[in-house]
Amino acid sequence: MNTQRPLAVVTGAGKRLGLTITQTLLENGWEILALVRTPSAALNALAASGQGVHIIQHDVADPAVWFDLWPSLRARFGRLPEALVHAASLFEHDTAASSNWAAIEAHRRINYDSFVAAASAWLQCADATQRGAFVALVDQKVLRLNPDHYAYTLSKLNLAASIPFLAQALAPQLRVNGVAPGLTLPSGGQTDADFHAAQAVFPLGAGLAPGDIANAVLFLLGQPWITGQLLAVDGGQHLQSDCDLVLRAPP
Repeated sequence: MNTQRPLAVVTGAGKRLGLTITQTLLENGWEILALVRTPSAALNALAASGQGVHIIQHDVADPAVWFDLWPSLRARFGRLPEALVHAASLFEHDTAASSNWAAIEAHRRINYDSFVAAASAWLQCADATQRGAFVALVDQKVLRLNPDHYAYTLSKLNLAASIPFLAQALAPQLRVNGVAPGLTLPSGGQTDADFHAAQAVFPLGAGLAPGDIANAVLFLLGQPWITGQLLAVDGGQHLQSDCDLVLRAPP
């Protein structure tokens, strides 16, 4: 009987949603390779606890790293990880009037290019019989467009559009899905009062939390017959008009 735990890479695992996803997968029997540029204190503590978290330091702003990283992980751990959760994200405010190519490229490389490179490189490293699952964190914003955060939104639109294509191109070995979170944590200078007021106007009301996003990721990793899907976990935020009552910030 094989008692080996499944192995998942989580990018951006040191904070916010990435940290919660790491903790949730760990609690549900996964061994985690936490891929970060700089480990947080919380991630270091989790790794030191001996529960099965290994910190891998790489910068996903260089998408080409994946073509060497998968083979090195396979050699180090004796197998190719079965899953990747791409929680790493660059989020900076700009507009069409203020953005520049450096900002557009920087957002694209982390938010989109890295996920596509990781999927392509995984397939090239995998044995013909191996099966895997990738989940990308997108944003409900791609389902309810508004023009703020110009470079960020462009990168997330690219990411969302790539999911069904990658699911087709990499089947049957790799399932590819996405989770589109709604407003889950305060960010972008948002006060706690603004955060709670923004959640209060969700169609389903306030209360969306990081654990809800992590549970959706866990579901998609464990469901073998779902691929090419973008699952909005947002309290219905994507159903609202683009005239927010209070300042909106992504998760």
